[in-house]
Order: sequence, then structure tokens, then C-alpha cells
Amino acid sequence: MIQLNLIVDVRSREEYFKNHVKGSLNIPLFDLEYYTDFLKGKNVRVYCDTGSRATRAVEYLNTRGVKAAFISQEEVAKYDKEGKPILCAINYLSVKPGLESEFEKQTETLCRVTIGMKGFLGSKIFRMTTISYGGSGLQGTYKDIAVKPTKYVMLTYWASKKAHEEFHKQPTIVKGFTELLKYLSIMPYEEYGEIMR
Repeated sequence: MIQLNLIVDVRSREEYFKNHVKGSLNIPLFDLEYYTDFLKGKNVRVYCDTGSRATRAVEYLNTRGVKAAFISQEEVAKYDKEGKPILCAINYLSVKPGLESEFEKQTETLCRVTIGMKGFLGSKIFRMTTISYGGSGLQGTYKDIAVKPTKYVMLTYWASKKAHEEFHKQPTIVKGFTELLKYLSIMPYEEYGEIMR
């Protein structure tokens, strides 16, 4: 039986997109559990940017019957690399109470329209639910503190600022964002974020 050799990059999808070993497969560290059956029977070589996630990945895979080995940073440096620019546009949105469902439907429609737009590389949307005691430095026993008005954070990934700015000039997108405004309690704003990790 021939064993396939796979190089697996266990960093995030965005880190991988920016720069990775040519021909490597991206399986983020915390997604490995979903790929163990696929990886069994293959010689898996694992890397990340510092070695920390790769070390954990090798331990995780080896205890689950996957033959995995660590690629040192020195060895990774010798491989051919490839990648493309990626940046994140971050939208902060606060929705009027009682209009969350309608807002989410409109946002879903807008997301579907965005797929296939030039330079678009994906998106994520988060609904803020409760306040974290630990992360906010709150004292006392934890209890749910609802976030009101309901807040959303929308992340969209782009090949360039130019692609993102051109996207916002498209008539269907202008219309879609204009229709979102009636659901908002605060004017939205958007920032660009550089992906660090």
C-alpha cells in the first residue's frame, strides 16, 4: 500500500491564504478532529509559524492513530511558498429591539449577493449575546447580561481595499446596505483590519 505524504498547515485559514508552503493543505489546529479519518494511512507533516500549534497538532494526531511529524521552522524556510494579499473589513452594527430577525434575513440576502463579487474572499457574522465577566473585568458571580441593543459584527475578507471599495459602488450592494439602515439603532461604521493571526 502506498502512503501519501501530506504537508498540513495548522494555522488559520486567513494566515494560510496570506502565505503558505506550496502544495500544503490547510487544516486549522482546532478543526483536526474532523479530519482524523481522512488523515489516517497518510504520512502527515505538520507546520505553523512558530511551532507551537504544530507541536500540539502532532501530539493530537499521534494519539489518534495518525502518523504525524513536526516540520521545523528551519525546514519550512526552505520550501517554496505561495499566497495572496487578504484584508478584513469589519462592520459594527446595532439593531433596533424587535427587528433582529428581519435584519438577519436582509443580511443573509446581502451575503448571498456578495458571493462571486470580484475580490471577495469570504465572511463571518457574529451576534453579540452576553457580556463576559472575565474578559470585561467584572466582579461577582457570573450571570447573563444581555447586550442591548443587539449588536452584530460582520467580517468580510477581501483581496484588496480597492476590491472592497468597488464592491460598495455596485448598485445591488448600495441598495442592500440602504435597506439595512431601517433596522439599525446607531449608524454603522466599518474599519479595515490587518490579519495578524
